[in-house]
Amino acid sequence: MIIRATNKILNIARIEPVKNESIILSSLPGEWYASLLSTGREVGLAIHFLHNPTMMTVVTMGKSLNRAIKELPTRATSLLMRNGYTELVPHFKLGTMPEIYSTNSRSILANMNQIKFSLEYSFALSDGFEEVDIARIEDTYLTYLVGGKIAKGKYISPVEILKELLEKQAAANTQ
Repeated sequence: MIIRATNKILNIARIEPVKNESIILSSLPGEWYASLLSTGREVGLAIHFLHNPTMMTVVTMGKSLNRAIKELPTRATSLLMRNGYTELVPHFKLGTMPEIYSTNSRSILANMNQIKFSLEYSFALSDGFEEVDIARIEDTYLTYLVGGKIAKGKYISPVEILKELLEKQAAANTQ
């Protein structure tokens, strides 16, 4: 599992930034980008994980990258299962040892920042931060429209990308 974290998170975790300029060749397992976001509440900060290339959002409370990485497989699995993508869970390879690198894609970071502002607004409107609220927010962001290089010049949502991957997987299984 590849995690690409922003410098701010790496500094908080006291992890020396390591560059890895390799480009992902397949949609799955992909890689996770991690960024810090404010909840606007006394709870403090949260870590936003964005999967490249599906643009799926997972949120963990707190600012500890080590704790968040331990929670990521459980949160991502439950997000996929809640929304009917159980067949894709093994292909994300969430149980593999995490490799932590610095970020390397400006277009992913641009989309991540846009989602981050929207997430912070969602948190500000939320009454509480129970597990149900975070799950609801994650589910909502499966329909968030993403543009730019990722969408190949148009707009696409993570749900559309996941459906496409599910169809490809089903076609590969029938052959």
